[in-house]
Amino acid sequence: MEEKNHLQNDAGGAAEFEAEMIVKGIEISWTTWGRMRGERLITGPVSYLKAEGDSGFERIYSVDMKENQELEIPKMISLIKAGILPDSILITPMTRPSNLAEILANRGFIINEQPPCMLLYLDNFRENRYLINQYTISEVTKMAELKSWLDIINRALFEGELVTTEQFGDVLRLDNTSFYLGFSEGRPVSTCMTISDGDTAVLEMAATLKDYRCRGFASCLIGKALADLQEKGIRTVSLRAEEDGVGVYTRLGFKACFNRVIAFYNRKSI
Repeated sequence: MEEKNHLQNDAGGAAEFEAEMIVKGIEISWTTWGRMRGERLITGPVSYLKAEGDSGFERIYSVDMKENQELEIPKMISLIKAGILPDSILITPMTRPSNLAEILANRGFIINEQPPCMLLYLDNFRENRYLINQYTISEVTKMAELKSWLDIINRALFEGELVTTEQFGDVLRLDNTSFYLGFSEGRPVSTCMTISDGDTAVLEMAATLKDYRCRGFASCLIGKALADLQEKGIRTVSLRAEEDGVGVYTRLGFKACFNRVIAFYNRKSI
């Protein structure tokens, strides 16, 4: 830990530390989704999650090829095109080779730059709780509550059922996860969850139903989740933002560190 603290003493070192924490958060998320039934998690130079049925998450979330790149990259591409590996790849500053996006673009992949990955030092977080009329927050602990939580996720983020309640139930039962549900006038309208590992954590699944946005519900709910992490001794929290959430996260103290890139192979265009 002394080495990490030393890295933060200059701008370049701080940027490297922050990128490492965010990439660790990405790994925490995807390995957690790998605990769901119906998911196959593979870790190594090419780490990925592949759904074994119709429901579940899929992505190559880490590529770290330090050796035999001339052989391993074409092999990876062939497996993607054959449908054996997921058809999307997350690219970050820690991806190796560093020019993977360019290589994939030349092989027919679509390259999309996404909104930023962000990091918060919880030492700097001060919860600014304010009352919102008839808005309440509860921590999800039962499957019946999880169904309401997931209904918001499906409607606000996925536009359909990407993951089942039973699959998320596997995650709910883990010791290092916390699920939050916000209610407006008794109706569930907003969600988020946290996954912790050691002294760092990741914020996931922050969503608010369309008709209830821009009322402060997301800030209030996420603030509660961050305060709980702070009480547990968590030091850093990372997330992967969507465009409409960047302002909320910035107001809570998160800083944008880098924009992630998604490389996608459109098998339907063949």
